[in-house]
Amino acid sequence: MKALLLYISLGLLAPRVFAQETAEQAIDLQRFSDDLLGFQDVDTNYEDLYENLVQILSSPYDLNKVSEEELRSLHILTDLQIANFITYRSEQGTLLDVYELQVIPEFDLTLISRLLPFVKVNDPSKRVSRSLIQRMFSMDRGYIISRYERTLESSKGFRQGGDSSAFSGSPDKLYFRLRSAEAGDYSIGLTGEKDAGEKIAFNPRANQWGFDFTSFHVQVRNKGKLKNIIAGDFQAQFAQGLTLGGAFGLGKGGESVSTARKSHLGFLPYTSINESAYLRGVGITLQPFEHFTISAFYSGSRRDASVVNATDTLTVTSFQSTGFHRTRGELENRKKVAEENYGLVVHFAKNNLDAGVIINVVNFGIPVKRASTLYNQTAFAGSQNLNTGIFLNYRVQNVSIFSEAVQSLSAGRGMVAGLLVSPHRNFDLAIVYRNYMRNFYTFYSNAFSENTQPQNERGVYWGWKYRWNRQYNLTGYMDMFTFPWLGFRRYAPSQGYEWLMRGSYNPTKKISIFVQVREELKSRNLPVVTTVYGLDEGVKRNVTVNCDYGVGEKIRLKSRAQYNSYFFNKSTTEGIALVQDLSFSLGPLQFTGRHALFDTDHHDNRQYVYENDAWLAYSLPAYSGVGVRNYVLIEYKVHKQLTIWVRYARTQLLKGAEIGSGQDLIEGNTKNDIKFQARFEF
Repeated sequence: MKALLLYISLGLLAPRVFAQETAEQAIDLQRFSDDLLGFQDVDTNYEDLYENLVQILSSPYDLNKVSEEELRSLHILTDLQIANFITYRSEQGTLLDVYELQVIPEFDLTLISRLLPFVKVNDPSKRVSRSLIQRMFSMDRGYIISRYERTLESSKGFRQGGDSSAFSGSPDKLYFRLRSAEAGDYSIGLTGEKDAGEKIAFNPRANQWGFDFTSFHVQVRNKGKLKNIIAGDFQAQFAQGLTLGGAFGLGKGGESVSTARKSHLGFLPYTSINESAYLRGVGITLQPFEHFTISAFYSGSRRDASVVNATDTLTVTSFQSTGFHRTRGELENRKKVAEENYGLVVHFAKNNLDAGVIINVVNFGIPVKRASTLYNQTAFAGSQNLNTGIFLNYRVQNVSIFSEAVQSLSAGRGMVAGLLVSPHRNFDLAIVYRNYMRNFYTFYSNAFSENTQPQNERGVYWGWKYRWNRQYNLTGYMDMFTFPWLGFRRYAPSQGYEWLMRGSYNPTKKISIFVQVREELKSRNLPVVTTVYGLDEGVKRNVTVNCDYGVGEKIRLKSRAQYNSYFFNKSTTEGIALVQDLSFSLGPLQFTGRHALFDTDHHDNRQYVYENDAWLAYSLPAYSGVGVRNYVLIEYKVHKQLTIWVRYARTQLLKGAEIGSGQDLIEGNTKNDIKFQARFEF
């Protein structure tokens, strides 16, 4: 019977889904980014998110081993669809092919097409009993990347001569990565990066081994009771990310329902080049009993920080997260403070219930005492922070409840709770409540929050999605929040809201159109004219119209218009961007190009538009001022194992004689960037 169902599925689905020759061909990352993120701004670490998604593309999940949480982390399936998949797999046994997904309730062709690049079914007939070392270095599981980048113009930092603020290294940006991985089995990787202006040096005393940033990890999974062990650089994603959150959390965006709940993924390799958001040490997860897992980790690393010596006492006044080590001051702050981080997570999961306890301790080698300002009077101070928390999730039929609550020892509390419900097969709803006290402290959180960190905030979020049919769907959310205490650029308690509405029309596989409207109200300090600060409500409105369409089988066009306005202090500023993309393929050659026009009145009106880039490179520049932005990306597959990318980007301002600011300031109205990358697969 199962063979018959599979045969029917193959006949119906195979001609109508994406070809899966390679991960890059199977998915349009720009379109996926639009669908998932909706509105892109600087509040979310999109680079790490992109990194994690592309790593899954390079090593897709095996449908016969993938967990509920791993499926949830893709933000493609609803909780009801995930539950239907798990039920089908437990009742029918091993899936024979990915096309079998079509026989599962709530799985349609559009959904499966979005999911296919991230999943696979290993062919049992091709499996060979080999040791872990043999599997790590077998064919088709690893790759080596080498990348070179440079801005052709010289910025201020390279023109300073012997000044202490001058850059110490060359303007070349270099990147190297070696990785071999198989989802659910193992991962091994080595990454090195040098930013423009940094030096390549071998200085053990400064903890530098060639590249300014070097990262390494080894991970083994699913070996009996040993579910996960990782050494080197890693991230921890547990519960709702309130204590330990990796880079899989999205917050508010175009996918307004599935992104409301975080995924309990445990320990994951850290493969990004963000130099301040990872753990370095050992993590292990054991399953001593059928429904219990115990996870523990230890991390010892050094963080960039400003340290002052007052009355013979060293204190940390601020932490740096840029990752730049170019000038004398940046080098003096490099890896200045030792950080020790360890924790324990006990997790129980049975049927529709899972719950657990989290304990996390962070110790700093030098006490933290931030420079006093009006808004940071309740900021963390001291050498140690201890958090203890609990989490509880439960699913009954088409309703999923999730929650996490955490107490900072001798300080404040934070909690987040919500539910996902599908009252109709075409309608999904999410509700999230959060309450974070002003003296609640977490350093590796990625919880649902309007602020960068879950602190000094209360709010309620409603997200919903309605699908009329395969062609039409409507999504949106409403978020109302309150800041009970002072905040950055907001020297009084305040409140605000944000809402987004998006309508999509997909008449054919080759055509996708969406219109999106967003409004946000948040208070900000008025310009200081006396010693008394005043607040005014700033209202930002965004409108985006996007059309993605194909011409024949080889050519794709994308047209996009973005507009925003910002009303503050009795005046309105505006910004607009008009973007036209063209891509086509000629056998092994892939070409992508863009011509964009932008006109913005103020930095508050800058426009963010995702740009296609070389594999594992991420580009989301801010279009600011009045000018033109063009880029060309050429990808050429030399042979099965070797692919090269060449990218050229140019920004020209039509008004103004400078680009950038600070040490990155370029005198002149043009900026030209080049990039070369090669990837060898083995």
